[in-house]
Amino acid sequence: MNVNSHLLRLGFLSSLVSLVLLDPSPSLANADLLTGVQPASGSTALPIGDTTLTPIGDITPTLALQQQGAIYTREQLSQLLLVLREIDNLRLRREQTEEIQALIKDLEQLQSRGSAEVQLSQEQTEQIAKLLQSLTPEEIQRIDRALQQPQVQVAILSQQELQDLLSLFRQINEQQLRPRQTQEIQSLIQYLEQLQAEKPEGEVILSTDRAEQVQRILDSLTAAERESLGESRESLLGIPRRLNTQQLEQLLLVMREIQKLNLNQEQNQQVTSLITDLEQLQSRGDAEVELTTAQIEQIDNLVQSLTPAQFDQLSRALPETEARVFTAEEFDRLVRILRAAEELELEPEQAQEVQKWRTFLESRQAEEQELYLLTGDQVAALENILNSFNQAQLRKIGRAIGGVGVNPSVSILTPVGFGGYYGNASAGIVFVHRTRFTRNADASFSASVGLGDPETYLGLDASVAVTGLSNDVGEQDNFGGGSISFQVSRTLPNNFGIGAGMQNIIRWRSGASDNGASTYVVLSKIQPLKQDLSQPLSLAYFSVGLGNGIYRSEDDFSPDEDLGGTPFNFFGSFAVNLRENINGIVEWTGQDLSLGMSIVPIKDVPLVFTPSFIDVTGSAGDGVRFNASLVYSIAF
Repeated sequence: MNVNSHLLRLGFLSSLVSLVLLDPSPSLANADLLTGVQPASGSTALPIGDTTLTPIGDITPTLALQQQGAIYTREQLSQLLLVLREIDNLRLRREQTEEIQALIKDLEQLQSRGSAEVQLSQEQTEQIAKLLQSLTPEEIQRIDRALQQPQVQVAILSQQELQDLLSLFRQINEQQLRPRQTQEIQSLIQYLEQLQAEKPEGEVILSTDRAEQVQRILDSLTAAERESLGESRESLLGIPRRLNTQQLEQLLLVMREIQKLNLNQEQNQQVTSLITDLEQLQSRGDAEVELTTAQIEQIDNLVQSLTPAQFDQLSRALPETEARVFTAEEFDRLVRILRAAEELELEPEQAQEVQKWRTFLESRQAEEQELYLLTGDQVAALENILNSFNQAQLRKIGRAIGGVGVNPSVSILTPVGFGGYYGNASAGIVFVHRTRFTRNADASFSASVGLGDPETYLGLDASVAVTGLSNDVGEQDNFGGGSISFQVSRTLPNNFGIGAGMQNIIRWRSGASDNGASTYVVLSKIQPLKQDLSQPLSLAYFSVGLGNGIYRSEDDFSPDEDLGGTPFNFFGSFAVNLRENINGIVEWTGQDLSLGMSIVPIKDVPLVFTPSFIDVTGSAGDGVRFNASLVYSIAF
């Protein structure tokens, strides 16, 4: 995110980073699509793409032996700079950071001349060739992923950013930094002034051609030119004197990121003092706070003391929260979310907002585009609506749009306290490579359906199992034997859930004859471990229960006792996400330990594969066994 996103106008570099190229994924990208860089003379190619990765390491050695350096067109030089900047940004050659940055600076100076072609020195040509030859296939793929994003080349600017950009281009002409482009820049100024007059409020969108034109001019600025333009930063800051709680939090975020930069002693003292003052203001809990003139001047002085390199580092450190481009699929999902929300019992004001934005999105959807662009204001409004839903409403919306079954399991053999939603169903097969005390494999089929509402009343799960699919394990000819089980559940506040059930309570044709009936009660808890739940080890699931029957120790267990008999015994499970689609699971069944993983192999397909090892410690059975289940879920 650029600094402007935090309501701070930190100078002309704010405008530089605000002119992003929007990635059609939910996040933004700011790199141009690189299809290849090739000198105008010489045979060396620099392809970066899925099908042309290896030639980057096959740069012709004779290039370094040329008496004169390679010649690049303006466009090729721009693309080469993109690659070099990405190498620097990704820190692929930390030991060569100063050397690479110096090379980038030299190339930027060549680019600033505005010539149709530029000739590199022999030393520069050799340096580039050596650097590119040193890249590994893995590093090339990282650069490729950073640059090869399908993009919509537009720029979305707030009114302040538009004004900042106009001031910047006027200064470029006044200082005659681009004398050959004076008319082009003047034309661009007139275009921006027209946009400003036509839409004096809200955000404005630059056309593709104009966005590319602006980006090209800004990219051509050298460090020295940026320094000269930076003299006017003070007039571009525009920090408001009165801040609401969100603005204060954003300002604190910026100050804390500045504190992480390589500052001198005076800068460190300034930012430490500012953070202390702002935290004191925040601790009051007021809805709005007012900065003193001294504090504003202190912020101004600190910001003006930052170098362009520090501005760039600061801009990269702040998260992106502005405009977004949605694919048609993502846009359709957003529409379905709002349609499902309209079916809920909402507050009148909340219902009005949902209806308003559902109508707006449907009107945009009628355009039948591949990509849909929403401005920062529109994204913020939609985020406010989504944030207004409580957990129960979000779960109901998720079920209504078919979001069930795309998460990995959180247990292997033991029950959990969540479930019982009407409209959820699943079916699957369970395989074990051998049953206890035999060397024979076996499998069973199971299906379940949700019939209740655990948020409002009680959830009810009814499941049926057909055992003995091998037809030769257990009792003779036991294929088709089976059992029915039930569980009632209730979802509690703070991500707790409680359930009570009867397992194998109804049996036929010797189904579950070696397990018998069991009864149990279980309490479960979902615990976020990190703010970003897409990160590994960010979400944990705990369950602890008390049960009889198969949950009793092996010595106490008898399958012939009614309703599982006595005594009751403890069981439990723990799961944590290893990736977004993978959970690691540790489980105590009451008899022995189980270790496994649960995987959603195909994104957005509600198919869950759970391989595991059971009877790991040997406290029950006759050794470790391999168990696996494959379950498909649906919503109706």
